[in-house]
This record gives sequence, structure tokens and C-alpha cells, in this order.
Amino acid sequence: MTEPNIYWAQLIKKIREESGLSQRQLARKCGIPQRTLAEYENTTKPRHLSIYRVEKILASMGYELEAMLDVPVDELGC
Repeated sequence: MTEPNIYWAQLIKKIREESGLSQRQLARKCGIPQRTLAEYENTTKPRHLSIYRVEKILASMGYELEAMLDVPVDELGC
């Protein structure tokens, strides 16, 4: 199983890219610095993400956290 921070990093990046948003655009929607979002999306060494932050980022892209739990990143049909 994928380590949680890496899972969320992959998920957020995949949804953001498939939504056609740049990191800067998504960061603005979430009210966080673009650099912070980039650190969250870093799959090599992702920054720690609280579940509340994940929920906020997903909600800004129109997704609910509950719907994304345990969804394999490869199987997302965004």
C-alpha cells in the first residue's frame, strides 16, 4: 500500500492536471502559496498533509474527501 502522503500527493496532482489547473491557479483557489502546493505534490518527498488540508484542496476542485478515500490513483476517471 502507498504511504498516505504519497497517495495524497499523487491524487491531488492527478486531479489538478486533469482539471486543467496550474499549481498557481489551484493554490489561489485554496488560499495557500504555490510553493506549498508544489511541496504537497512532490511524490519523492511530499510535505506532511493534514486530512483537513486534503479536504480543502479537493473541495476547491469539486471533489469530496469521502469519495476519494481508498481510490487507487491509477483508477481515477477524472
